[in-house]
Amino acid sequence: MNLDVRMATPQDEGAICRLLDEQNAHHAELLPSFFRLTETRSVRVSNVFENPSAVFLVAELQSEVVGLAELHLTQTKDLPILVQKSYVHIGELIVAEAHRSCGVGHVLMDAARDWARECRATSLRTSVVPAHDAYDGSMPARDLTRS
Repeated sequence: MNLDVRMATPQDEGAICRLLDEQNAHHAELLPSFFRLTETRSVRVSNVFENPSAVFLVAELQSEVVGLAELHLTQTKDLPILVQKSYVHIGELIVAEAHRSCGVGHVLMDAARDWARECRATSLRTSVVPAHDAYDGSMPARDLTRS
């Protein structure tokens, strides 16, 4: 598999929206009490492109975008009890259905780690909807702390 990962450009907006819509439809089908089906608005994608602390990484296979990672460099909350640190939040990690279980997600996670290191972030973080029981097993959770 000749998979390339790169930073997305505004020309990738259509492919990014397609992947976000595919994921949204999947979630809405699995958890209709939690997710509703909506079409991704280009303004959502534009907001990432316009944010200097955010990036879309896209995975390409033979010039087709087959996966993406949405990453945001952020800081811990400014509270007296917390040590200030930078971290990267993974907002989305999506692999097109036709390309799942082929290592695309793993390659995107490696690229996310590399971007976090370049940004001098201390960790990668994400959040998962706490409604795992409704999932059919087609999207198993992975331990992000292991390489």
